[in-house]
Amino acid sequence: MIGGGVLAYTLLGVDFNDVSGDSAFLILDPHYMGGEDLKKIVNGGWCGWKKAVDSKGMSFFLHDKFYNLLLPQKPNMV
Repeated sequence: MIGGGVLAYTLLGVDFNDVSGDSAFLILDPHYMGGEDLKKIVNGGWCGWKKAVDSKGMSFFLHDKFYNLLLPQKPNMV
């Protein structure tokens, strides 16, 4: 989970291109309240790949915001 200001995301994956240096994040919006309709979820923008910097030069993560990153770890007893 990632949260910053009024924003919240579930980070499902990261794609990094070694050649170009471009990166993208597979993001799930935790605010989705509908059923398990994949077309609705993907086409509605609730889950998808978000480029770190889009074609207009806008960053996905805003530089003027502070983000908390939750990284759950496996217990030692498992």
